[in-house]
Amino acid sequence: MIDFTLNMILFKLFLFLSLKGFSNIYSGALADPNSTIRVQLWRAQGYLNQAVLTEFDDRAHYDDEIWMRDNRTIDFMIFDIEADQMASFLDEHNVSHKILIEDVRERVDDALVHTFPTRRYGQIDRTPRGALDWTKYPTLDQIHAYLERINKKYQHCNLITLGKSVNNKPIYVLKISTMNPTNKAILIDSGIHGREWTSVVSMLYFIDTIVRDFRHQPSYIKDRDWHIIPVLNPDGYEYSLNNDRLWKKNRRKVSEFCYGVDLNRNFEYNWAKQSSTRSVCSDTFCGRAPFSEPETQAFKKLTDGPRFHGYLSIHSAGTKVLFPMGVTSSDHVDQITMTKAMAQAMRGFQNYQFVSGDIHAMGKVGYGMAIDWMYFTKKIKHSYIIETRGQNGLDVLVPKEILPAAKEVHIGIMKFAELFNS
Repeated sequence: MIDFTLNMILFKLFLFLSLKGFSNIYSGALADPNSTIRVQLWRAQGYLNQAVLTEFDDRAHYDDEIWMRDNRTIDFMIFDIEADQMASFLDEHNVSHKILIEDVRERVDDALVHTFPTRRYGQIDRTPRGALDWTKYPTLDQIHAYLERINKKYQHCNLITLGKSVNNKPIYVLKISTMNPTNKAILIDSGIHGREWTSVVSMLYFIDTIVRDFRHQPSYIKDRDWHIIPVLNPDGYEYSLNNDRLWKKNRRKVSEFCYGVDLNRNFEYNWAKQSSTRSVCSDTFCGRAPFSEPETQAFKKLTDGPRFHGYLSIHSAGTKVLFPMGVTSSDHVDQITMTKAMAQAMRGFQNYQFVSGDIHAMGKVGYGMAIDWMYFTKKIKHSYIIETRGQNGLDVLVPKEILPAAKEVHIGIMKFAELFNS
């Protein structure tokens, strides 16, 4: 095994001293505009033998960012000074490799200059209060103002406060319904990870599209009770907008220097099964107990109410449609059919290569996740994840791509609703 340990310790020490509060060494390097560290995104591809897999398992304990992983491919971030060692290691094991992004911070900043709606990046957003600009990512205040506006404007909308975040921000669910008692309920969430801005915009676009003329929507839309949580992690979303683009967790202070619980590791089913999630400074820290966080408690409170018949969780970015891991029952065939159809419909828009499959087989290994809890514990057969388009797994879309990405998610949800109806 190659010796990255000294490098990792030195860089962790440097970032610890200069960037207190960041739990992830790469997001810290990317957030500091004065940092001389260059972070790259690599792809390793080929037969991944046990030595290679062990290497990346060990690196995961140091909070390295594995962006995508399956049986033959790993996309990961790496410091530029590690490049020669990593290349030699992969060559030694006959694993092909290439650099997908030479400088991740440069790529992120380039996208932010055009899409970030605040003065931080030299732009003042002049979008009227309560309206949204589909070429920019909205602030949390803009999202809340928009939800409040449509709640007042449309009688089939009911905006409900589920609870408050760690930093006392409201967690809203928007119910869209004709109030027919025979309607089946569907739950959709987005923004469970702070940095996944495109997931939030996509959900807002879906809301905006259907509420404008809800009674004339297809029956598979209007004959449902839609419960939509646009930003499940408001603190993380706001912190990612204003401080650290790659921040994913909530803003719970978990130790003297570390912040945040990964809300998508805080659900009860298979909670803390993965050892790396128990480290308080890990980017996937699962919390002190299942549902320890007010955000996941709010989610659970909602699901303990009406009986949900379908569940979607919107993430960014991966161009995937996924169903829960380890499904072996008769549900499996229906889940394959559903996710394939959704991915195919989304591909048909602009030919982005959306793929579908088991979340574990597609490289999204995780425990304590919402999708597994909803399927295995709450017994919701049709529980799926939609991952939006991105650039090499990064949610850094330029302005002209934001609306098309949102439209793809809209198409996927419409296909889900259509097949769910049949």
